[in-house]
Amino acid sequence: MKIKQIITASAIGVFACNLAFASPTSSSNPLYVQAGGHIGVHSSADQELAKAVISKLQADSKLAGVLEVDSRDGNISISGRVDEVSMIYRVVEIIKDNNAVKSVDVRQLDT
Repeated sequence: MKIKQIITASAIGVFACNLAFASPTSSSNPLYVQAGGHIGVHSSADQELAKAVISKLQADSKLAGVLEVDSRDGNISISGRVDEVSMIYRVVEIIKDNNAVKSVDVRQLDT
């Protein structure tokens, strides 16, 4: 009987820890966005564009997931994972709202 209680308590503890770390941000939407870590020199314009895109994505309360943003000559590549397919469309909509964006590649974005 004691072993069963210990195993049950351990399972609950592990589950609770996973819930605590599941959301990397403390905001109401569990969205984590970071700049891409691709090798090579990015122009300052690309760095600023990536920062602007990241800021806009983080400000959207409808998005949830983990994203990586990369900018090269005004072309944005997004990789990572979102909670729903509709969020992929929302990501593209938000990014295309920026006039400096030439194209958006979401082929590496999964649900």
